Amino acid sequence: MARAWRFSIRWKIMSGYLLILICLAASIFAVNGRIVSLQKEIDFVTEHDIQVHDLTSEVEKQLLDMETGQRGYVITGDDRYLEPYEKAQANWLADYDTLHGLVADNPSQQKRLEELRSVIEKWIAEAGQPVIAWKKAGNTPQIQQYFQEDPGKKYMDRIRVIIDTFRSTETQLTLDRVANLDERNKDMRSALYLMMLGVAVVAVATAILISRSIQGTIRKVIRAIDHLASSDGDLSERIEVKSRDEIRDLGDATNRLLDNVQRETGEKTQVAELTTALQGFTDTAALSGMFVRKVAELFNAPYGVVYMLQTVEGEYGLHRMAAYASDDGNGERSRMFKLGEGLVGQCAEENRMLAVDHLPENYVTVRSGLGEAAPRHILIAPASFKGSVTAVVEFASFEPFTASQRQVLRELLTSFGIILNSVGSRMEVERLLQESRVMAEELQVQSEELRTQTEEMQVTNEELEAQYRVSEQKTLELEQASLELQAKAEQVQLASQYKSEFLANMSHELRTPLNSMLLLSQFLAENQNNTLSEEELQYAELIHKAGNDLLALINDVLDLSKVEAGKLEVNYAPFNLTELPDKMEHLFGKMLEDKDVAFKRSLEPGLPEIIQTDGQRLEQIVKNLLSNALKFTHYGEVTLSLRRAKEDEENHLLPGLDWTTALAISVRDTGIGIPKDKQEHVFEAFRQADGATSRQYGGTGLGLSISRDLAGLLNGCIHLASEEGAGSTFTLYICCLDRADTAGMEAASALEAEASALPAPAKPKREASGRTGTVIAGKTVLIVDDDPRNVTALSAALESRGMRVLTAGDGIECLALMDRTPNIDVVLMDIMMPGMDGYEAMTRIRERAEWADLPLIAVTAKAMKNDRDKCIEAGASDYISKPVDLNQLISLLNVWLNEN
Repeated sequence: MARAWRFSIRWKIMSGYLLILICLAASIFAVNGRIVSLQKEIDFVTEHDIQVHDLTSEVEKQLLDMETGQRGYVITGDDRYLEPYEKAQANWLADYDTLHGLVADNPSQQKRLEELRSVIEKWIAEAGQPVIAWKKAGNTPQIQQYFQEDPGKKYMDRIRVIIDTFRSTETQLTLDRVANLDERNKDMRSALYLMMLGVAVVAVATAILISRSIQGTIRKVIRAIDHLASSDGDLSERIEVKSRDEIRDLGDATNRLLDNVQRETGEKTQVAELTTALQGFTDTAALSGMFVRKVAELFNAPYGVVYMLQTVEGEYGLHRMAAYASDDGNGERSRMFKLGEGLVGQCAEENRMLAVDHLPENYVTVRSGLGEAAPRHILIAPASFKGSVTAVVEFASFEPFTASQRQVLRELLTSFGIILNSVGSRMEVERLLQESRVMAEELQVQSEELRTQTEEMQVTNEELEAQYRVSEQKTLELEQASLELQAKAEQVQLASQYKSEFLANMSHELRTPLNSMLLLSQFLAENQNNTLSEEELQYAELIHKAGNDLLALINDVLDLSKVEAGKLEVNYAPFNLTELPDKMEHLFGKMLEDKDVAFKRSLEPGLPEIIQTDGQRLEQIVKNLLSNALKFTHYGEVTLSLRRAKEDEENHLLPGLDWTTALAISVRDTGIGIPKDKQEHVFEAFRQADGATSRQYGGTGLGLSISRDLAGLLNGCIHLASEEGAGSTFTLYICCLDRADTAGMEAASALEAEASALPAPAKPKREASGRTGTVIAGKTVLIVDDDPRNVTALSAALESRGMRVLTAGDGIECLALMDRTPNIDVVLMDIMMPGMDGYEAMTRIRERAEWADLPLIAVTAKAMKNDRDKCIEAGASDYISKPVDLNQLISLLNVWLNEN
């Protein structure tokens, strides 16, 4: 009931503002009527008077337009001057009627307007229209007579007088209205000031009344608080307020604040007293016992335990350090908790306080001499130092722990954590001091030993310094030796380059006479005229075979030099693995059969048909191995086997390579075998198992050396297993890709592939048209070569097949001969010639339009890299290397002459 008539400060202030607003609204209502009336008068002045003045000026302007247009037309006779006259005559009456209506409240002004209309109409009737009509009729005398008298002037003068009088009257009326408005505005302003003064008086009076009501009560509260503050810390006195508004609420809140301050002061006093009691301890167990006892007494808790985080007997966790009113038979489940174990361990891990209420009857029991009871509430809280938990306390109580008790416990645990860390640190320092004393004694003993060792080390250092000086001298000598080695390496590299060039040139020099020998021996062996005996045919075949052997030796020497110089490249491309045994049997089968040695093959099932490798190099290695087996095998068999490499073979012989297929290609023979002490030398260049001058087996010893180096280029190796008198097995291990992985590499191989360094039979750039038979008979061939032996051999071979042969010794002689002989069908062009070489000669030939399609076949013996490309670029149609295979040359000529 008391709150039903409570008049709060809010309502007091709102009532005052409401009264002020009512007074203000009444004032505004009174003034609004005056403002509306005044606004109407202002609108009349701004709209009516301005419109009257504007229309007056417009009527005057139209009269002037009519007069000006009339005179201009009379003077010039131009109809354009009639336009303003006719427009003004049509519009002036409408503006006049509007103006006449606006001054309806002023009869005198209306009379002036009516007179003005009469005069205007007379001017139009007597002056305007007649003159214009005379001008249109060309009545100039009448017009002159009219202007001599000029009766229209008096009308225009009268019009101006009437308009001026009308305008000045309207101007005065406007000024009178403005003055009247000013007067009424002053009256309204005075009334507004009076009303504002009245509202201000009401507002001030209301404010004084409300402020006195609020101020009086606040003063009572201030006096009560001042009295409380000056009572020497006595917090028992409270404020009494009788008003029924927010000031009373302020007094009640102040009293509650005093209650809280009184309670917090008591709690801080308890915390300070307990903190003081904890000072001076040097043992964590005694400190923990004092803490748990004091807190249990403070909270009236009949049970308490302190757990400290430490390592005891190798176990790290929360070990029970002290307890209050507990014994071992009182239900304690554990004397140690790990982090996260149980509520104690969880409290330490989360570093936060945990409270559990409504415990079961048998959870924990508190005993005394009179009986026992079960607490129903527990409180577990951590003590930490710099954010790290050092201990956990647990208390049990019959009554719930209040928020105030929890706050006090937090503050106590903050001090306890600091003191516990300090005591623990002090104990650790004492332990370390004790250990340091023991260590100091040990160090004293060790220092004596070190003194002795120092003396020994000093002697050792002197010896080391002497050795250091010696090593510096050695270092200088090594640096000098390194510079000498570098210079020698450069010399070796230069010598290797010179050797490669020398071998290339020597190849040319050797192949040139060899070309003649092979051509002539092949020509003789054909015995086309049946002029040679059987013995002479055998001689020719032996010469041809010896030439081929010499060519193979030249190729081996070139291969060896290119491998040593690092210039021999491999070109990966698809290779049919299953055809390899057939090729080798075709090459070596007849020779093995002649020696009564069997050729056997072994192909493991499941091998890929197509692999990615350099087929030419692979076949060259296998040929060398079979040739070696053929040389040293007199009876028995030679076996070529192909299989996948075993895993242990890959890991041992091909380490670190990640390929699809690892192959093992073996050549096993039943020959003489290789002694153990000779096996490591058979792969060296120009070395054999038997290297004496009286050796039974010939050869250069290059085949196995080249095969080993080629195997390395193919990412593989060759393994030898041999026993003297029981034969040998050479196994080639290579890594390659099968068909499934060749798609991506075929394009790369095609881009990277270049002409082989070894001179192989050239293929025609275009295939034959399909016609069979020989077409060279009757054709004219020009042989350009500076070596008469080659010219003789080629001429004899080609003339025997019906060709007409012309010869030239160099490029200059060739061009001169071609100019004299127009019917040349094909040119065989040697490359290395004195004067003008083959490259320049072919370029000069291709510059002539009549020789643009003439077949030019380049013939060279140098066998260097990119020779074919250089020849084609110079203008050659095709390319063939020396020594020339006669059958291949005939085939090539047939193709090109057939095309032309």
